[in-house]
Amino acid sequence: MVRSSVLVGLTLAWCVASEAIAAPQIDNVSLRGLTSGQTTRLTLRGKQLSPDTEVKLDFAAKALRVLPESNAGRLELEIELAADVEPRHGHLRVASATGISAPITLEIDQLPEAVFSEKIETLPIALSGNLSGSQLLSTTFSGKAGQRVIAEVEAQRLGSKMQPLVSIVDARGTQLAYSSREVTLQGDARVEVILPADGTYTIKLQDVLFKGGSPGHFRLKVGHFIYSRDLQLPLALQSQDEQGPGLIPEQFSESSEELDSSTPFSGTRPKIYVSGIPEVTIPPGESPADASVGAAPIGISSILSEPKEQDAFLVDVTPGMKYRAEVFAQRLHSPVDAVLEIRKPDGGMLASSDDQNNTPDPAATFDVPKDVKQIKVSVHDVTRAGGPLHLYRIAVTPANHADFHLHIPSPAVNIPASGSAVMEVIAQRRGFGGPIALNFPELPAGVQVSLNEIPARADRALVTFTASADAKQAAVGMVMGTAKAKEQELSRVAAIGTDAGSFGLAASQENLGIGILQKPKLTLAYSSAPAANALGLGQSTPLTVKVQRGEGETGPVRFSLVTSQVIPEDKGKPDLSKAIKLDGEPVLAADQSEMTLSLSVPQELKDIAWDIAVKGELLSDDKKQVKASATTAAVRLSMGSPLFLALTGESIVRLKGKISRAGGFAEAVTIVAEGLPKEAKAAPVEVAADKNDFEIEIVLPTGIQAKQLADVKLVAKTKRNGEDTASNSVAIKLETGTK
Repeated sequence: MVRSSVLVGLTLAWCVASEAIAAPQIDNVSLRGLTSGQTTRLTLRGKQLSPDTEVKLDFAAKALRVLPESNAGRLELEIELAADVEPRHGHLRVASATGISAPITLEIDQLPEAVFSEKIETLPIALSGNLSGSQLLSTTFSGKAGQRVIAEVEAQRLGSKMQPLVSIVDARGTQLAYSSREVTLQGDARVEVILPADGTYTIKLQDVLFKGGSPGHFRLKVGHFIYSRDLQLPLALQSQDEQGPGLIPEQFSESSEELDSSTPFSGTRPKIYVSGIPEVTIPPGESPADASVGAAPIGISSILSEPKEQDAFLVDVTPGMKYRAEVFAQRLHSPVDAVLEIRKPDGGMLASSDDQNNTPDPAATFDVPKDVKQIKVSVHDVTRAGGPLHLYRIAVTPANHADFHLHIPSPAVNIPASGSAVMEVIAQRRGFGGPIALNFPELPAGVQVSLNEIPARADRALVTFTASADAKQAAVGMVMGTAKAKEQELSRVAAIGTDAGSFGLAASQENLGIGILQKPKLTLAYSSAPAANALGLGQSTPLTVKVQRGEGETGPVRFSLVTSQVIPEDKGKPDLSKAIKLDGEPVLAADQSEMTLSLSVPQELKDIAWDIAVKGELLSDDKKQVKASATTAAVRLSMGSPLFLALTGESIVRLKGKISRAGGFAEAVTIVAEGLPKEAKAAPVEVAADKNDFEIEIVLPTGIQAKQLADVKLVAKTKRNGEDTASNSVAIKLETGTK
């Protein structure tokens, strides 16, 4: 898709920027979990860490201590949690004078924590380690006959690229159970066994393809513990305040066996989506045959509890309207590979769907006939599978039902003191084209935000953060988008990072890190901001940028452009002829601090507001390394005119002139046009000896550029005393309409 390749490009640009400003970076952590009611010691390894580093948590800690043995490459922490802390995935970041890091994910539960080892002394336990490539790790424990043992791997849920396969074998090497990439565990694995005899047992762990990626961290939980059901009804509830999607936690559901109060728990609570439409829950086996479940818009949650089951529901609709029906199953980590069908009550098919472009979950848009007041919506699994975890949700809404979803690809933004940084915010829209206000309730002191609105009909914005000279504090918080559509107030939380989320879903990460680069090596600003309507189709606009290098910093600065435009593609490659861009590859000399750039606007561009910022990279003297990078504040520009005039055929230029001859000289003269490119044509014109006036015709081909005609001139040539001679040359300025 067009957008994917452009987003990759933007992501790479942000990676370069973060490396250049050397924000704190966490490469690894000794333990991937914290134990409630206890103090856990963590060792973080990375870059730009120090004893005065500030630690940012999105969960409550009873105490947090940075230990004095910390240094720039290693941070030693102690985190104490209350006994009643909520089980969840928590996120930790570090902030310093060089900015704020991306988050790492930690599991909070009641299991004791330890580093992975080849032997487990006591159960239950949670072991943290790393696995890459074709590694096979194993650990042993002693068990008793009849003892229940669970082995669960958390990897994908903790941001790892490992695709785990876990197995338990007895002392004779007989495999008792194995599990890999469970959909309900978001790609992780869990096995449960009743041990057949006293003895030593081995847990084996590997990547299912023996191609474990990096990072390859994991947390292996072993023993007898409570865990929540991975999915449970209801899948969604209507929000009482109708403020849009969110998540609310439900209580733990114990395993089927008898458990006493001393059994520890582990795992996050199941979460229920909070929608902005009425929701109904249909228990398994209770799908009503003839009664309506309600009127659209409506959400329906249920279970394909048995193999070969097909559930069908009658929904009241308005005759003649267009509707959209969508299934949420695999996006909710259900194993259901759904097939959706929409029929008239008499069985006539209106629409059906299997998969969408980016998910196996189906969706269909359909017209309701003018004589139909109810539709039958049915769902079944494509393989006819069923079971207690085969949950799904159907949403039926008018096709013009207003909604939007927000995504911020970067997990953090780092702002130079006395400077600016820009951050891309992407909007997906349905049935709504109005502006979306972006709210940042957790801005640090000394930081201001601008362009915090996605313009009407636009699908992204470059939000600008500007920090004062004395700004130091870092912050972590949600980004909220609000809009008014059809007298309805909409509010949505932005998904942060690589998990883009989608309509009807909440992302795993909803907090943005905002840090301050207190001693920037480079800052950029416009000498004067361009006019708001500075864009002209097929034209160029000057941008004058002023550069300030940090104390002791020298070197040239290379410029590039950051825009809110998704660059169109031609045959799978970016088509730069249709992109807003800077002319050439401008580089500011090391002894200069200001440069005027030329912003080129394509001849084809949508008539909406576009955000533009200039990025600068401070280079080493040999221009082979990037020492720092920065951006100007973004400016929001619109078109002065939505029109572009171009010549589509040959241009014919006729030039009239007069020949003056010296007294006593009477010879024929030939008029020629010199300096023309080979694509242009101009036949020489003969002027008889008794004539003085002439007319020459120049034919210019389509698409010729003005710069190709910069050296055109007319010359008169003749013979004098048998030798060639020429007149003075007359420069000719030819305009083509193409710059």
